[in-house]
This record gives sequence, C-alpha cells and structure tokens, in this order.
Amino acid sequence: MRISQFQKYSQKENTVTNNILLMLSRLNDLKVEYYENIIESINDGIQEYHAQAIFRQQIGTKRGIIDGYIEIKASKIVIETKLSQKELINKLIRYGEVFGQNSQNQLWHLSSKKYNEEEVKLVNSKLKEQYPNVDIQFNNLLFSDILDNLEEIYNENDHDHELRLLLEDFRNYCFEEGLIDNSKHKLLFAPTGWSYDWNIKHKMYFCPTDWHKQEFTYFGLYKDKSVRTISKIETTIIADFNVQSQELDIHSTGHTERQIKRLKDALIAYNESQTGLKYYILPEDKFYYTDFKKKSMGGIQGFRYKDLSDYLDENDLKNTEQIANSLRSKTWI
Repeated sequence: MRISQFQKYSQKENTVTNNILLMLSRLNDLKVEYYENIIESINDGIQEYHAQAIFRQQIGTKRGIIDGYIEIKASKIVIETKLSQKELINKLIRYGEVFGQNSQNQLWHLSSKKYNEEEVKLVNSKLKEQYPNVDIQFNNLLFSDILDNLEEIYNENDHDHELRLLLEDFRNYCFEEGLIDNSKHKLLFAPTGWSYDWNIKHKMYFCPTDWHKQEFTYFGLYKDKSVRTISKIETTIIADFNVQSQELDIHSTGHTERQIKRLKDALIAYNESQTGLKYYILPEDKFYYTDFKKKSMGGIQGFRYKDLSDYLDENDLKNTEQIANSLRSKTWI
C-alpha cells in the first residue's frame, strides 16, 4: 500500500489547513506553472498571479526605454479554514490587517459550507470599508473547489505521473476525512483495454484492494475514449485465486452463492492466478450500454470520477437506464 502524502489522524482545522498548504507546496515543487494556474483558477482569473520572477526587456517608460527588467510581485494569501461551518464575518474581516497596499491580496474562506450571496456582499463591503486603500480579493470556497481545480490541472497535464499521485492522494484525503461528499450521483469509471471483452461477458471488474477509496454510486467501463457501460455495483468481493487448483479464497463477507460462482467461473476463464485484488460484481440485468465520450485529446491514464449532476438534470438522474441513455449526448474532458 502506497504511503499517503497527507496526514489523516485528525480532522482538526489546523491539520486540514496544513494539508491544503502541503498540497499547494507540492504543486509548486512539481511545476511553478501548476501552482500559478490553480491560484488563478480559484480566483476565477480576476487577478493575474505570478509566483516567480518576471523577466522583460525594452520596457517603455516616461523617462525612456529600460533595457532589462526583473520583477517579483508581492502577494499574500490568507486562508481561514472551517470544517462544517462558516467563520464569523467580523472575525474574518480582521484578517485583512495583514495585507499591504502594494501586493496581490487574497482572503480565502475554505469550508464545506459557503457564505450565501448576501453574506459575500457583506464581506466585500466590510473589507472595502475597513481597508479602503488595500485591494483584497475575497474567495468563498468549498473543499471541492480546491479539488476540482487540481483535477482540471491534471486533465491538462495527464502525462505527469507525480501530478497524478498528488491528485489521487489529495482526493482520497478529502473524501476519507469527510471534507467532500458527492457520492449520490458520482460515477467511477476505469479503463479496460484488452480486458474489455472479458469485463463485458462476465460483468465484473477487478483492481487492487486499496484503489477507489471514494464513495460512489455508479460504475462504468471505459474504452476508446468513451465510457461504454454504466451500472451500480451488486457486491464487492475480496479474494485470491489459484489457477492451478482453481481454488477461490474469499476474504470478504455478505455474498450470495450465485455471486461467488460468477466470480469463480470468470476467473477460470481469465486463466491467471490473482492475489490482493477486489472484484466489482456488476448486475446481470440492470447493466446498460452508453457512450459518454471524452472530447479532449488522448486517453486516460487511470480511473476517473465524474459527478453526473454536472452533466444531467434531475429528470435524467431518476434511474440507471435513463442515465445511460442521457449520457450518449454528453461529453467530458
């Protein structure tokens, strides 16, 4: 089992804040542009953000042309973290004291609950009232906003293995610690490649036991730049299989004889010994074909999660068959 980069022993606010800072620091270490991009994205592009020196030449001024010019722009980001509530607005406003006039200033309120529109207006009004000569950009953020922006950076740079590991660790941390919960409409899909026909025939998928730590409702098989199937998972069996003796050693409970027989028959057909895996047993009846296409270039390097409510309205989310039909006209990146 791979060691996580993020501490998971406490849900105290200082631990959560530390892990947010650790993620941003690691992002900056991987590539400064990644860090700049996530800050600009979180800020909706309102402020151009520079974390490193800017080099220019032939800069025109009132006094003439400057041959060479190097600038490091001052910036400050203040993060106030709450786990499941909102900070008192008057307390939040006091943090504006740390900002200066000649810097890029961002004040983040990071929680699982957002201020409403009127509260955001009040925060901005009070910041301008108490610090009239200081430009402060207020960002009203959920933990999911941070994760979404990190995922977007990876989607644009999915060749970067270290970035993928960082995303997976941070995603798992957020969901395991209860900072984000969108499992109701969440789809997990995994690439299949050459095993696709076996997956389809036996209606199952296997992977290491420590994969897919987020809660999800729907599962899909991906091949050739599209999610090809969607269903719920009937049961998950953790087991080892010896192909020579055809012995199936099950380490989980709560499975029917039919489900166990399906798994054994499928592994005999697969004709390889397997250890340390879990098997998603998909339903034989409510198993639907779809065509949820990836419109961006390239395939995917590993499994992905998608919140189906980002693509479908409530009328299309009533049941799995309806979801499968509706996704045929949708695309993702």
